[in-house]
Amino acid sequence: MKGDDDDDDDVWNASAVILDIDSGSWADRSALHDAASQGRLLALKTLITQGHSVNVLTIDHVSPLHEACIGSHVACARALIDAGANVNVTTIDGVTPLYNSCSAGSLECLELLLQSDARPQALAICQPSPIHEAVSRGHSKCVEALIAWGVDVDYEIPHMGTPLYSACRCQEFLCVRKLLDGGANVQRGTNLESPLHVAAQKDCISIVKLLLEFGADVNARNLEFKRPVEAAPPGSLTEGFLLIYEATPRSLCQLCRQQIRESLGRSRLYLLPRLPLPKAMKNFLQYR
Repeated sequence: MKGDDDDDDDVWNASAVILDIDSGSWADRSALHDAASQGRLLALKTLITQGHSVNVLTIDHVSPLHEACIGSHVACARALIDAGANVNVTTIDGVTPLYNSCSAGSLECLELLLQSDARPQALAICQPSPIHEAVSRGHSKCVEALIAWGVDVDYEIPHMGTPLYSACRCQEFLCVRKLLDGGANVQRGTNLESPLHVAAQKDCISIVKLLLEFGADVNARNLEFKRPVEAAPPGSLTEGFLLIYEATPRSLCQLCRQQIRESLGRSRLYLLPRLPLPKAMKNFLQYR
């Protein structure tokens, strides 16, 4: 009769058996995972040729493709995808290979996944969002690629708000610019807290100026009924700037530009360069 220690060993060994995901079974970390995470392309291709499943999962549902993308190993990711790897596989926490690419800032892996029919956006608000991860880490090239592939720039999740709100909270100026150029709603943040509120709280005057240029409402109030100037640190540069801005009338040019962009709508902003207008006017409408 086996003792308790032997039973524990049996349980451990059972969980460590490497089985194919296609049979609906679990797997512990495999040789494919190790090769993909270390970027060892030749070893990876050899294992695939030997018949190892590219869709093998760990107990946490981490795939070799997850490992390749978090390590920015695009050649390994391509080899796995060419061999039939599931580009939309999720871990038990809802993390996809695309999310890992955004986390690592790997534009090459990101574009490879998108070209291979990876979903650019999370399916549910409870799942980790690739674009939120990209903006929070300041990976503006990844943000630009996601926008080009049609991600919803106003996608709001409860604990992080919109991508624009997250970018402002993390003080990532280039990401804020990419989102605004992509048609993000300058007023949408989280609940009643606008991106301008959080930028003012962070005393990030460069982002505050950018948001105002794109039409942010300086008089918007949050849940505490505070305007952005009241959210700024007392005596800060941002507070002083906002006080002056509030007392200064908006220019007619700025108001017209905002109205034209709103009339076009986010889905048609890409048509601005094609309008039969002088180049200077088209540049002005695109904030260039």
